[in-house]
Amino acid sequence: MNNIYTRYGALFILLATLLTGLTTKAQTTYLQQNFTGPGPYTSKAPTSAQFDTIYTQNGLTLRLTPGQGYVEFPRTGAGSGRIVRSTNFSPTPSTMHYQVSVTIPLTQSITANVATFNIGQNLSSSNNALPSDQDLFAKVSINFLASNAYLFRRTGANPVNSASYTGSVLLTWVLNNQSTKLPYRTPLGTIDSIRAKTFDLWIGNTRFLRESPRVSGSEVALTDISFRMDDGIGTIRLSDFLIRDVSGVLPVNLTYFNAQAAGGEVALAWETALERNSKEFIVQRSTDLKEFGDIATVAAMGQTEERQAYRFVDTSPALGANYYRLRMVDQDGSYEYSKVKDVINRPNEPVLLVSPNPVSNHTIRLRTFMLENSSLKLSNILGQDIPFSIRELGNNTLELIPFSNLSPGLYVVTAQRDGIRVQSQLIVP
Repeated sequence: MNNIYTRYGALFILLATLLTGLTTKAQTTYLQQNFTGPGPYTSKAPTSAQFDTIYTQNGLTLRLTPGQGYVEFPRTGAGSGRIVRSTNFSPTPSTMHYQVSVTIPLTQSITANVATFNIGQNLSSSNNALPSDQDLFAKVSINFLASNAYLFRRTGANPVNSASYTGSVLLTWVLNNQSTKLPYRTPLGTIDSIRAKTFDLWIGNTRFLRESPRVSGSEVALTDISFRMDDGIGTIRLSDFLIRDVSGVLPVNLTYFNAQAAGGEVALAWETALERNSKEFIVQRSTDLKEFGDIATVAAMGQTEERQAYRFVDTSPALGANYYRLRMVDQDGSYEYSKVKDVINRPNEPVLLVSPNPVSNHTIRLRTFMLENSSLKLSNILGQDIPFSIRELGNNTLELIPFSNLSPGLYVVTAQRDGIRVQSQLIVP
């Protein structure tokens, strides 16, 4: 038994840590359908796996066989087809993550506005006319190109065309109908944000529209969706519908997290670009990457769209390797972890640390250890010295005040003692 524990105990601890880190907010799924099940796919009282209607008229063909994994509209020159969810989503979403897989296997005519995706309110399941813009939060159309290629287009006063595509792509809308900025996890796995009353549209891993304003000039609810094809000669295939709220994201948008040893201590610094209902940062430390213990709690701002800088100094790190991470906790208790930063603590080595970094254009804060302040130099990437004054703050901390504000760019600060020279780079955004 001891041999088994020795062999698998570390793996168990690592898996438990990873699983614990997956704790996030619950999400509401409003619609999910990939057409691989038996159906029915429509209903007058639709479930979260059904639409109100999927239909064609005036000669357009509909291909929808239970289990085939898609709905397809082949158009040979006449007719129209629609997919509509007009029964309002409940509860009414204030944010929406909407994905659908689009495949266009055939185009036989170069045609603009072949089909349109619509998101908004009051979308009819019986009226085949185009929805009024006053009822739409987001709208994007499909243009057929030559050689089975196609593109997406934002129509209206400021039309925008995407790149051209062939085959299949995954569309992802992120819509923010709140009055505050919304953080979300992008298809790249990164954290980004969008302003109130706007939407982003991703095509695969490429963002096509960023913070595009809602179509309607007044408030409009995110309760209905529709797809309408009524022009062109070719075939459009849709699958993998997923509509949910935008949830399960980090309570903060962390722009950086740094850790550096300085004279027997480790200085931690991090910055947020946005916080949404954040509660606190729990600083955790490990010496083996298996078990992390809490060493400090730093209160968060809670609700802000401005950049916020945070600092903490670990005054008693272990000798040698130390590993740090942040447990970022939201007001409702949900949390996620930052990436782990490793630091080697050698207390008798000289240290020059810029923190926070990036810096402001008029003040550079340093932590130094075993260095002569008189040897400090500041230069740009061309090696040109920049004059400054020094303000000592105590506890091995000081500030460099350039005589003139620094231009955005990369700079280097250096110092030395007994022939040992150290340097640190800094960024002015």
